[in-house]
Amino acid sequence: MKDHNRRKPPVTPIGLTLISLVLVGQGWILPSYGQLIRQQREALEAQEIESVNLGIRLKHRFVGHTTPIRSLAFSPNGQTVISGGGTNEPFLKFWSIEHGEEVDTLRAQSSAILTLEVSPNGKTLVSSGEDADLHFWVWPDKDSKVSFFDHYSYVLDLVVTPDSQLVITGALDGLRVWTLDPPHFLYQLEDFGTPGYALAMHPNGFLVASGDDKGMVRFWNLRDKTIVSTFQAHEQTISGLAITPDQRRLITSSYDSTIKIWDMATGDLLDTWIGHKGKIQSIALSPNGKLLASASIDGVRLWNVDTGRLLRHFKDHADWVNVVAFSPDGQYLASGGFDKVVNLWEISPAFYESLTLPRFSR
Repeated sequence: MKDHNRRKPPVTPIGLTLISLVLVGQGWILPSYGQLIRQQREALEAQEIESVNLGIRLKHRFVGHTTPIRSLAFSPNGQTVISGGGTNEPFLKFWSIEHGEEVDTLRAQSSAILTLEVSPNGKTLVSSGEDADLHFWVWPDKDSKVSFFDHYSYVLDLVVTPDSQLVITGALDGLRVWTLDPPHFLYQLEDFGTPGYALAMHPNGFLVASGDDKGMVRFWNLRDKTIVSTFQAHEQTISGLAITPDQRRLITSSYDSTIKIWDMATGDLLDTWIGHKGKIQSIALSPNGKLLASASIDGVRLWNVDTGRLLRHFKDHADWVNVVAFSPDGQYLASGGFDKVVNLWEISPAFYESLTLPRFSR
């Protein structure tokens, strides 16, 4: 029975809480990033942007799924795209980037595969979804699956700590923490009624952010299993979270069609990006923290993280886009959606270098 007398966690500015963690010796410094200068941006939203220009090209269109694409990941070496199917197609498909074709298929769940992750050390593949089952594979051995059934409702997202020691799962029935090698359930964060719609792992390895269906973001300390900060980021469901590699900014996306940038040290709202015409379903941050991809009913948008400028608007999907993912080296961006197609974009080093040029930085 739920304890209605339990004390609610305090609503605390994220900056004050994270700074306090440093002061008590948690061992991670989060310097203030200050206020970003909101510079004028060219109205690229109104322009018809070419699919192949300035260092980005559509390299492959992977066709083979029979249901909408619900999850995406890359192999550790960046040579394979992994896609997860929908409710009536609970299979993972593996696509060769070099040859542009399907190379393998694996039944992963009994229903839609909503979340998929490869550990940073490249040794473990983890998946979950509508059936709430959590599966671990020793990469790339398909017969090594270990399964757990501790969740009772949809698992919507999962993240792995940078040292590949822990997995955190976010579901409609709460957040749980697991060991990775060997796979084992450790503990649950908070109690039932704290759903995790989106997760983001802090580079320090012990703070994790979660977003719920009310627009609330919580920061959890994995060391003492507590909520250390809570704040209202959006008025609708949080669909994506990302923390920049420099640990200075938190990026949130929502069904309200906006992306917001927050100062990790002060908790200030630095910027709001507007452009999508419908719910944002997914975001992905490039490994170097320079690009953010977002997916919605109107396609995929690519943003300059430092300036908030819209760089590209890809409209190559024939239907809603559900998910986006970057390769480990940032060379590729994959997107998948209701058209049952995975698009693979190749991003040249010159494109990343161009982000510092005056025409892109203003």
